[in-house]
Amino acid sequence: PGLGHPVHKPVDPRTPRLFQIAVENGKSGEYIELIQKIQAVAEEKSGKMLPINATGAIGAICCEFGFPWKIVRGFGVMARAIGLVGHILEESENPISYELWQRAEQEILETSGPEAK
Repeated sequence: PGLGHPVHKPVDPRTPRLFQIAVENGKSGEYIELIQKIQAVAEEKSGKMLPINATGAIGAICCEFGFPWKIVRGFGVMARAIGLVGHILEESENPISYELWQRAEQEILETSGPEAK
C-alpha cells in the first residue's frame, strides 16, 4: 500500500529522489506530508520499519498533480509494467533463464534425487 520494502530499509532510495523531482516541479505539499505522517504512525503502531516505497511516493506525487485518487494506483502499475518491459529486453539481449533453470534442476537432483547424501 505504499509502505514497506523487503530490501530498502530504513529508506527506499527512490523515494527521496521522487520527492525531490516533485519539489523541483512545484508539486510538494499536503499529500507528500500526508504519506509521511501515515508512515510515522504505521511505524509507531507496528513497531517495524516501513519506508515509503516508490509506489507510495508516486501515489502521493500524483495526488499533488491533481490526479483523482481513484486512478492513482494505475500509475504504480504502469511503472511496474515499464520495469517488466526492461527486464524482457535485458533477457532477450543477455539470456540467463536457461542457465538458471539448469542450475535449479541440478540443485534439486543433488538435494533430493536418489544419489542425494
